[in-house]
Amino acid sequence: MKRFLLAGVTLIFVIGLAPQPAHAQNYGWSSWNSFWAWLNHDQDPRLIPVGFGVGAGTGVASYVMTKKHGNPPVRHVSYGTAYGVTTFGCMVVYPMVATVVLNRQLTPREAYVGMADCAVPFIGGWIVDAVLPHDAWTDGLPKTARRH
Repeated sequence: MKRFLLAGVTLIFVIGLAPQPAHAQNYGWSSWNSFWAWLNHDQDPRLIPVGFGVGAGTGVASYVMTKKHGNPPVRHVSYGTAYGVTTFGCMVVYPMVATVVLNRQLTPREAYVGMADCAVPFIGGWIVDAVLPHDAWTDGLPKTARRH
């Protein structure tokens, strides 16, 4: 069973490494590597360590909240409560830390993908990225000038 699981995961990663077709315009920070684009949702690469750092911090907080303390050992917070509190904390802290690291406002897509990754790591960001439309507002592109 482990072989089939390993083969499936390997196949998914190999498909992600397939070269993308050439485009005349640049689609973002990570157009040079399809695996990198897959990993960071074709956003600024400085957001990956922010997500990992905030996620690790909330993971440690969840562990501390659910650890048994005292004699006799008592768990004061349930696993579901700890998940809810730390997920909410991650969704609040992620945009703040990312804004400081990037030294600019986050685009709505960057903020929503990061917050979805807080709720469901890795998969949440891909779902939000697929659902959000690619327009000037969500991608943070400047408005085009209109001729009258």
